[in-house]
Amino acid sequence: MSPRPNLFSIATKELSQDAFFTWLMLFAHEECEKEDQLLNQCAKKFVTELIKTKYQSFNEQVKSVLVERQWKNVDIVATVNKKYFIVIEDKTYTKYHDEQLHRYREYANEHCSKNNLLEPILIYLKTGNESLYSLKDVLKEGYYVFDREKLISIFKDYKDIKDSIFSDFIVNLYSINEKYNQFLEKEIQKWGNDDWVGFHQFIDKNLNLNDINWGYANNPSNGFWWSSFSWLKWKYNSFIYMQLEQYKARLCFKVEIDSNNKEKSPSSLRNELYELITEEAKKAGLPEIKRPERFGSGAYMTFAVIEQQYWLGEGKLDAPKVIENILKYQKFFSQFQKKFISNA
Repeated sequence: MSPRPNLFSIATKELSQDAFFTWLMLFAHEECEKEDQLLNQCAKKFVTELIKTKYQSFNEQVKSVLVERQWKNVDIVATVNKKYFIVIEDKTYTKYHDEQLHRYREYANEHCSKNNLLEPILIYLKTGNESLYSLKDVLKEGYYVFDREKLISIFKDYKDIKDSIFSDFIVNLYSINEKYNQFLEKEIQKWGNDDWVGFHQFIDKNLNLNDINWGYANNPSNGFWWSSFSWLKWKYNSFIYMQLEQYKARLCFKVEIDSNNKEKSPSSLRNELYELITEEAKKAGLPEIKRPERFGSGAYMTFAVIEQQYWLGEGKLDAPKVIENILKYQKFFSQFQKKFISNA
C-alpha cells in the first residue's frame, strides 16, 4: 500500500463525493480539453454513460455541461448540450429516505417541461453497498442505479490520467471494492465485518430469490450482518423465513409472530415449529437441522438452525457449493411449508 495520503480516504462524506462528480462533469465541457485532454475524454465518457441510461442511442459529442449542486436539495444536476437534464442522487452508505426520489423526479419533470428539455435522466449513484431488495424501490421511482462496479468499468480505461484528485478517487474506489471482495481469499474463521458484508452481497446477487434482503442487526449485546429470504405464510397470521447470520455463522429457520394473535402463545408456536421441522428434516435425510442452543423470545424467534460446517463449510469459501447448499435447504423449507399450510 502506498504511504501517500489519499484525499478520499480522509474525506469520506457524501458531500466530498458530490464535489468530485461535480468537478469531473465540469471537465466534460469542450473548453476543458486544452486543460487536460485525457481527463476531458474521461469526463465526456462518464456523462455519455449517464445519458445512455435513458437514451441508449445517444451518440452526440458532449460540448456544453452546466452543473449545479443542491438544486432544490438534489445532490447534483447537470444540463448537457442545452438538451439533456441529469439528476444525480449521490450515496455512499446511506439510503434514500422520505420520498426524496419522488420529489426530485417531480421537480425535474417540471423543470424540463418549462425549459424545453428532454425528459430528465434520473441517476441513483451508489459507491457503497445496498441490498438489491432496497434498490427495487429506487428502480420503481424511475432511477437508474449507477453503482461502484459501473464506475470502475468506466474509469479503468483512464489510469494514465495524472491529475491527483482523479487518481485519489480511483485508488480509493478500487480500495473499497477490494475490501468487500477479500472474503473470497480468506479462511472463513478469519472473516471480519467487511468480509461478511461482501459475502452477503455475493449471496444477494447469486441466490436468485425475489425476496432476499440483507442488513445489520444493531443488537446492543451482539450486532451482526444477516440475509433473510423465503418468507412464507404460516398459521396464526405468522410468517416463517430463513436467515443467514454472521453470529456463529448459522443458517436459521425463524418465525415472525403476529402480536395480535391470541390463539397460540409465541413460545407454543415456536416449539410447535421446532418439533415439526426437525421431524420432517429427519425424514428428508437432513438431521443437521436441529434445535438452537437456546430458544429466545420476541417478535422474531429462531426455531431451528444449521451449523456452519453443513452449509457454509470451513477454510476458504467454496462459493458454488454454498449456493448449492442454501438452495437445497431452501427447497426443503418450501416443501415443509406447503405440507402444513393447508391447515393454516
